[in-house]
Amino acid sequence: MRDLRLALLPLAAALLAACAPEAQAPAELPPPDAAAIEVHMAYLASDDLEGREAGTPGFDLAAEYVAAEFEKIGLKPAGTDATWYQPIEFLRSVRAETGHSFEARDASGTLLPFTENLNVAITGSLQGAETAVQGQAVFVGFGIVAPDLGRDDFAGLDLNGKIAVVLAGTPKGIQSEERATYGSRKMRNISERGAIGVVQLETPTSKTVYPFQRILSSGVLTSASLAWLKADGTPYSAAPNIRAFAYVPVEAAAPLFAGAPMDWDAVQAAAEADGGAVQGFDLPASISISQRSNLDSVFSSNVVGMIEGTDPVLKNEVIVITAHLDHIGITPTVGEDSINNGALDNAAGIATMLDAARMLKNGPPMKRSVVFLALTAEEKGLLGAQYFAMNPSVSGTLVANVNLDMPILTHEFTDIIVYGAPRSTIAPHVESAAAEMGVTLSPDPKPDQGYFTRSDHFRFVEASIPSVYLEPGFANGGEAAHAEHLANNYHRPSDDMTKPINFESGARFAELNARIALALANADTRPLWKKDDFFARMFNGPQEP
Repeated sequence: MRDLRLALLPLAAALLAACAPEAQAPAELPPPDAAAIEVHMAYLASDDLEGREAGTPGFDLAAEYVAAEFEKIGLKPAGTDATWYQPIEFLRSVRAETGHSFEARDASGTLLPFTENLNVAITGSLQGAETAVQGQAVFVGFGIVAPDLGRDDFAGLDLNGKIAVVLAGTPKGIQSEERATYGSRKMRNISERGAIGVVQLETPTSKTVYPFQRILSSGVLTSASLAWLKADGTPYSAAPNIRAFAYVPVEAAAPLFAGAPMDWDAVQAAAEADGGAVQGFDLPASISISQRSNLDSVFSSNVVGMIEGTDPVLKNEVIVITAHLDHIGITPTVGEDSINNGALDNAAGIATMLDAARMLKNGPPMKRSVVFLALTAEEKGLLGAQYFAMNPSVSGTLVANVNLDMPILTHEFTDIIVYGAPRSTIAPHVESAAAEMGVTLSPDPKPDQGYFTRSDHFRFVEASIPSVYLEPGFANGGEAAHAEHLANNYHRPSDDMTKPINFESGARFAELNARIALALANADTRPLWKKDDFFARMFNGPQEP
């Protein structure tokens, strides 16, 4: 693999040199470079990198490429010990081929009809090479605790030493970003109440987003799970009590509710209604789950470059631009292809970040420092972002994050979706940058899917840092482009460079993000959450006076 890297990097460099724009005066931002974005994507999404899974040689090649580009641009190394890299040691768990079981019995001890990989799927675990749990089943609804709404799905329930049965997704009728945040904390909620295992039930809505059959076929069960290791050598986990986990499809859940206070049909109806007000209750069933996993440790690195601010005081307020470098690697063969190249997810985000970094390095002075962060292990649970937010490799205070993840670049976008913008003083800078380019802002078109918690910026939000996540919008053919990608290419080998990628749209996206970063870096005041905003309160973040 090392010989391959040495052969490919000079080729990429030569191609970039051939398509590089003429040198620009630093008085204004240089123009974006669509050809350079294409070259970056072509390398990062090539089969040679084998899908860039965190902890693999393919990812390491991608990290070396980004570091070399950071150096070429003229960024300052901002990783550990003033290198380009922030290495992270991970505990890695790969589900063993055998040694898994799931049994559910009703109150009389009769075995309920569950068959592994037919109507139940058992994951591996990071809590041990072999774990087995057994206990009374307790239904916990959506597992939501929302003090603002006066809601606690666990009220009156005893979960200590028991198996939590929880609905996938989040209830409808709650503000989308807040709902997604509550949903992202359900495993933490379950663990804190003493449960030792979890069975997640597919719902009619969750089936439309990520159906059970995708879990069986897309590598969710076979790909490695990671947890970063703390200084004491133990894995970080927000839900350390959960030692086994299983999925059950919507068609198979009914037997668990036979003789319960609500049958499965009634639970589904309540879950699909606005508010999804499904109160938990004990189930007349016991469940046992066992799993086997192969455990080892691996290293994978964030790649970190910086443009240091010019103001002696404000340079210590750091703007962070992020894009994840990893993808899902090699999964069970689809047709003749098993390599998930991740062209749009997220070679496109990295490529546009690189071009934005080039523009900013050759543009006007910036008072605040701007960090460019190519993240590892996003696909493993936003882990590289979580590690950096909790253990930043740069000095100063992280004051804002702008995240670029899976921009759909198969159409000429005229609007953008900016998740989280109205919640902080980042919003006017995004609006002015977009207006300068004739781009409009559109609201979240799919609030039920909780995108605000599903990418790296959310780890910065959890660290109290105002953050936004940008993607091209649904106007001018964007809705069809998004639907096509999600239905046919998302987390599949077909997300590759054979698709009709519009590199001029990539250049436009890079320019927009450069303008936003420039505005934030030179603003009179640092970004703040709006007064009494949900996220300011939830994570004790800095607010407007």
